[in-house]
Amino acid sequence: MTTENRKRKTKRRFTVGKFVKILIIMILMAGIMAGGAIGTAVLAIMEDAPEIDPTTIMSNLDQTSSIYDMNGNLIEKILAEELRTIVSIKEMPEHLLDAFIAIEDERFESHPGVDIEGIAGALLDNFRSGGMRGASTITQQLVKNVYLTNEVKLTRKITEAYLALKMETILSKDQILEAYLNRNYFGQNAYGVQEASRTYFSKDVKDLTIAESAMLAGIVKSTTQFQPYYRVKPEDFDPAKHFEVGQIEVLGEKFIAVYNEDSEARQKLVLSQMLALGKITKQQYDQALAQDMRTSLKPEQKKPQDITSYFADLVKTQAIEAMMDKLGYTKAQAEAELFTGGLSLYATIDMNMQKQLEEIYENFVQVLVGNTENLKGPVLVDWSLNKAGNVVDEKGSVVYYSKANLMTDDHDLILTPEDYKLENGDLIIKTSKITPYPTHFDVTDFFTIDERKNLVAHSVGSIVVPEGQFSVENGVITIKSTYLKDNPEFYSQNGENIIISNRYFYVHEDGVVQPQSATVILDYRTGHIKAIVGGRDVDGTRILNRATDSQRQPGSAIKPIAVYWPALNNGQTAATAIDDTPFYNGAGELWPKNWYNSYRGLHTLRRSVEQSVNVNSVKMLQKIGITASVEHLKKIGIIDVDHPERDSFVTSTENRQVNDENLSSLGLGGMTKGLTPLEITAAYGAIANKGIYVEPIAFTKILDKNGNLLIDNTPKETMASSPQVAYLMGDIMRTTVANGIAGRARMNNMVVAGKTGTTQNQADIWFVGYTPYYVSGTWIGNDSPRITLSRSSSTAAQLWQHINTTIHEGLEGKTSFERPDGLVSASICTQSGLLATELCSHDPRGVVKSELFVSGTVPKAYCDMHVEAQIDNTNGKLANEFCPEENVETRVFIQRTPPYVPEEHKGIIPSDFAYQLPTEVCTDHDETTVIENPVLDWLEQWFNNNNGGNPAPNPNGNGNGNGNNGN
Repeated sequence: MTTENRKRKTKRRFTVGKFVKILIIMILMAGIMAGGAIGTAVLAIMEDAPEIDPTTIMSNLDQTSSIYDMNGNLIEKILAEELRTIVSIKEMPEHLLDAFIAIEDERFESHPGVDIEGIAGALLDNFRSGGMRGASTITQQLVKNVYLTNEVKLTRKITEAYLALKMETILSKDQILEAYLNRNYFGQNAYGVQEASRTYFSKDVKDLTIAESAMLAGIVKSTTQFQPYYRVKPEDFDPAKHFEVGQIEVLGEKFIAVYNEDSEARQKLVLSQMLALGKITKQQYDQALAQDMRTSLKPEQKKPQDITSYFADLVKTQAIEAMMDKLGYTKAQAEAELFTGGLSLYATIDMNMQKQLEEIYENFVQVLVGNTENLKGPVLVDWSLNKAGNVVDEKGSVVYYSKANLMTDDHDLILTPEDYKLENGDLIIKTSKITPYPTHFDVTDFFTIDERKNLVAHSVGSIVVPEGQFSVENGVITIKSTYLKDNPEFYSQNGENIIISNRYFYVHEDGVVQPQSATVILDYRTGHIKAIVGGRDVDGTRILNRATDSQRQPGSAIKPIAVYWPALNNGQTAATAIDDTPFYNGAGELWPKNWYNSYRGLHTLRRSVEQSVNVNSVKMLQKIGITASVEHLKKIGIIDVDHPERDSFVTSTENRQVNDENLSSLGLGGMTKGLTPLEITAAYGAIANKGIYVEPIAFTKILDKNGNLLIDNTPKETMASSPQVAYLMGDIMRTTVANGIAGRARMNNMVVAGKTGTTQNQADIWFVGYTPYYVSGTWIGNDSPRITLSRSSSTAAQLWQHINTTIHEGLEGKTSFERPDGLVSASICTQSGLLATELCSHDPRGVVKSELFVSGTVPKAYCDMHVEAQIDNTNGKLANEFCPEENVETRVFIQRTPPYVPEEHKGIIPSDFAYQLPTEVCTDHDETTVIENPVLDWLEQWFNNNNGGNPAPNPNGNGNGNGNNGN
């Protein structure tokens, strides 16, 4: 029963007249008891007392903000110094109010703020016992919490009494009680009865039983002594003496909640007081005692235990940015509002999808590798070890030390005689294990291999020695003897080695498994982020989210968005021919290399994407221009013009010397910083969404503490291209999956479009793609890109396919994307990109293909690259008039303009060179090689005479007997 149904009459507030009378009586009594000096002091205290502002009693309370999913289910309560949710007294059951009144202030409804009878009783009890018992009323406790400190002084008690009397003239009893119950601290970071109810019983305050209400009321006397449970670390839990009521997580650390017997003893005292005062009946009292409080306690999880904090952390980040952008807050103001403003944030998360994604990542090795029992090296890592067993990069530099070479079993640092020397009590260190800086020394990281054959990287912190106690010169560290004498535990000697204690630096003992991975899934129509994982095998809150915060080079995954889509937007077509022949950088060096380490000649734009031809990407980018690419990236979120500090792209304006406005960055993905999985996935989403880029968002709205709309987070939309151009780009990526090198991403009964990406030496591998439902991006790589992977981007496509097969379960299968009007097909020649001719059809490679075009972009010209010519099949050169007939063949060739000359390119021959029209005429045959045959000459003369003098048909078929030299 709530207070709406309370039958007792709420006492009205006291009048000013009564208040003045009470004060006069108090002053007179004080004067009689101790003379006029105390009376004067009381008047002075009254003058200095703060004003009571009824509007701030509740409004200045910090409140807990919460994150909910789209269905209103709690995802996380945002941890702050105080967890509090304010509720009206109408939502509090009557027996809860009675419990607090019974144990804290039994005459609350009748006294004027100060309980004279209670004071007298306390004085008498203190006189009899020699102890000290307080007599503060609920009103006095509220006054102290709002306006005063906890100092034990007579002046503070007098001020408290005065303000309590004054408060009772301003606020009603219900207002005082409501403020009191919303403000009190109940342990476990819970403030107010609603948060206490959630913290201890995982229920709202309105649903509390009498027994549970009594237990909460009992806490106020001493939160330390009477909180219903206390936290114990798992390693300190003893089942013989501890009763576990649940498990909780605080700032990423797990604890066991242990039942507190003292809280039950206090609860029984509250119940007996309620019975004695007639607040409950004997039957209610017995029922309350019969409730098993051990099993009733259900510690609330402030965030779901079956998902990581990646999504909630992203919501917080975006919420702070939104308050800065839309409300004009500073970052400090936005953070304060988030953590103490009692906000309600509604996330875009699909909880089921998030759980599915995290379950896949829990089985990462099983999904990609299967049984690792027979593996010799670490899973998916292409590593190199030096003779000492340390991991080194391609230059031989140590990336990770073997633990045995760096640390003891207790994680103390080992320095061998080669690393140090002692001189006059000073410790002199010169070693690759420690990197010196002006204020500290960084200890290098080390690795271990876990039971699943994962490489585990362990970070080690800095050694900090006070200024003046060390020096650094030419990489040599000298720690002075005076510091070592004052800190004898800094190091110890073990044989010839020195052991530096781990008390002086941090060691991440658990480490981080490698390689790492991240995936983000978006609804590209709305921009809603549906699920996100920023790493594998990680715990805690505010951990590194590689999906949003790690910038990695995208490799070829950048080609569709930075080269080919803007090319289609600037007059090129899917049929445009690009010649995969040697290209040179500014230094005149052959660059770039293709993944197949050769050149294959003419490709269409479509085929260039399907086969991820590096040379053709660079050539097309050069053709359309860097500016066209940059302007396009501004439309799809890769470049944030308004907030350049929030994007990963480095423009020439930001850094004139080192930036991403170049062929390597835009054409091959070799960027200065790289891109995050979220950035590139959202950009691909614009292709899927008919050319419209929708800003990715993690929340839809924020409500203030009163339930009013604070922010409507409607995402920004930008038109990047027409729907037709976007569809064409998507169709090219569809065939990249269906026919190209991204075949591992194919799904059963679901069309997929996407692109792989691989960086140099396979430091990063990607697949970004979409279906008719979602766009998603998957990245795999080591946190240190100096360590590469043992597998190519097909592994990223494999993981992407597994993820998307799982999240698409139950959805209707779709084998094609929705095609807009305004697209037509035409037969083209893949060598010229123009309309096919009869000659094109005679090319033995089958170069006539049906291609898709945006209406109005179909070529009007016919292929002029295919030519027919006669060659001498003994040498492959153009036949001359003296070549024997049996050696002459008519073939169809391609005629490059200008012709490709291998000698001009260090003898490099593209694979289609055999189909290029020869430029040399046969020199093996001339008039001297012609064999005279008198019989044949006579027969030819006779035939001509009997044919009316007409010459015999020319076997070359061109009427002049000279053959076709291609001119």
